Amino acid sequence: MGSVAVDTTWRWKLDQLPQETGTIVINIYPNSTSKDFAQVSTEGIAPCVAHQFLLENTPKGNDLVKLLLPIQSGYVIQSDFLERRMLDCLDVTKVQGFITPGQHIEGPPAAAFKSMDPENLLSFCYGAIVVQDTGSLLEDNSTAVNDELAKRLSFSWYSPNPIPRKRLALVGAGSLFRIQGYLIAAASLNVGIVVFDEAHHWISNDLYRHLYEEFVPLDLTMDVNTTQRISMVLTKYQNSALKDKQLDGVFTVDEHLRAIISHVATQLGFNTPPPESISLAQNKFTTRQLDSNIFCQLVRSPAELENMIYENGPELPYPLIVKPSKGWSSEGVWKVNNEQELREKVPLLWRESFTSWHGCDVVIEPYIDGPEIDANMVLVDGEIAFFEVNDDFPSAGDYPNNESGARVANFVETSNMLPSALPSSEIEVLRHRLHELALAAGFQNAVLHMEAKLRNSSCHYTKNSATDGLVDLQPKEPTTAAAMQTKDVFLIEINPRAPGWQEVEATAHAYGVSYYSITLLNALGDKERIRSLSKPFIGGPQYHMQLLFVSAQKGGVYNFGDICKTVLQSDRESQLRPHIVKCANLMENGQEVMDPSTGQVYGNFIAFFLVISRRSRKEAMKIGQEVERRVREYTNDF
Repeated sequence: MGSVAVDTTWRWKLDQLPQETGTIVINIYPNSTSKDFAQVSTEGIAPCVAHQFLLENTPKGNDLVKLLLPIQSGYVIQSDFLERRMLDCLDVTKVQGFITPGQHIEGPPAAAFKSMDPENLLSFCYGAIVVQDTGSLLEDNSTAVNDELAKRLSFSWYSPNPIPRKRLALVGAGSLFRIQGYLIAAASLNVGIVVFDEAHHWISNDLYRHLYEEFVPLDLTMDVNTTQRISMVLTKYQNSALKDKQLDGVFTVDEHLRAIISHVATQLGFNTPPPESISLAQNKFTTRQLDSNIFCQLVRSPAELENMIYENGPELPYPLIVKPSKGWSSEGVWKVNNEQELREKVPLLWRESFTSWHGCDVVIEPYIDGPEIDANMVLVDGEIAFFEVNDDFPSAGDYPNNESGARVANFVETSNMLPSALPSSEIEVLRHRLHELALAAGFQNAVLHMEAKLRNSSCHYTKNSATDGLVDLQPKEPTTAAAMQTKDVFLIEINPRAPGWQEVEATAHAYGVSYYSITLLNALGDKERIRSLSKPFIGGPQYHMQLLFVSAQKGGVYNFGDICKTVLQSDRESQLRPHIVKCANLMENGQEVMDPSTGQVYGNFIAFFLVISRRSRKEAMKIGQEVERRVREYTNDF
């Protein structure tokens, strides 16, 4: 191909980033007299893409374009790593990578770039960003963004080893909300997805065909033959597939199927955490046996409940928590304060509407005081590759005598805050003990979502002031007795999976770590890439974030449309929109919602919002408070 003349002028210079980033930057400035980049050869894919980016994003005013070049050679471990790591970067208005999945890139030493002409420089570009005019001096703005690049790109985003095409079986696709992130991540990791699900599942529609390689009908009826049936269908696929279409692993997003899929993976020789560990983690009673220093009883019938009360009677440590042993989403979790409430609540969990989902096993254990946390852990060969702690704010059921003002004192999630406000010493206590418990459960290579409480913490939840009404973690009044108490971790549950997709999105935004990607790589046993992609931003999360859940307060039929759109359109002064980096409406018009007083709260969330502040935790919470107020207003307190 020939060359293209462009009627514009660009001035440029090179910036060296820290060695750990593997990157050197070409800064393209506006309003100059050099035409070095205005006329270059368009021959070859890389220079054509980079040059086209410049043509479409010619810097004007005090804008700035930064072209990114590698100073190391290797295979890119995830083709969209630049877009993922630069997500929400302040003052960056556009990010584009120029890499294909599994691509090998050539990176000469940094010194070699200084003697190259523009045409050769463009041929090495792996991506580019546009920096907006902020009113500051151009060089100051450029330096600030370079600092961000250093924080975000200081990890091994390339490998000396090839990244061959792999394939995973996705058994049980679930909803689009739950799997879209996995499908997008798979494409960028050079992983093909073959979906196995019921013949008329929504994903079999041609509208979604671009998201995966192939769809295979599979009867997922839950019965005694489910494991064998899935294994036979996957084996048949393997035997009929061409050599380059063979499956390399299997995963699911369906809570019912996790233990089953682990057994299937074991039978087929795929990577998986031990089936016994997954079964243990999914059973709250067996999980509790990892820490035998706490009272815990399992009852399966009214007769067993009466026997438990008879044997323990006055010794029962009220208040107690009752919950399904194999439950999730806070379904059927109650706090009972006396024997009468115990007799009332436990039988509710033996209704057919509960047992069909969660079985008949009911756990009875003490209600534990102390801040509750969500902890997410990535294990590689038994070592922690990534660990984060988020503050799980009190639910209505945590307050004595329902002081929260909620209509139903259940344990539906209200909000999480990233990062935790607990002292670093207490974060370390949680990290150490939860790691011990994960290993005791038999996990060596896994993504785990763990929930726990920290007894004898130096902090507690209380209102900041009478004016804003915000409840947050605050230090307790120090006492000698309190200082001498040992910090004790009470494990609520281990989930042998990534957190819910809303929290997956929160961590990706705040830390630059994607559980979508890591989950897929764990199913493949790709430890090298897991370690690389488990590196968070240097310096920690890029902002304070509230993961806000707004749930229904009553039963009925939802008819309020896309409430996220309504809330954002009502924000004429743009006070909220810059602070909401993601949100989703979780109910559809005409959807029937169970009254939360029944304890059946699955599907109870109206919407979720990721609310951020680069200034303070309190600001993020105040904005979240206003968001929830508006949702309540526009749904008539639904």
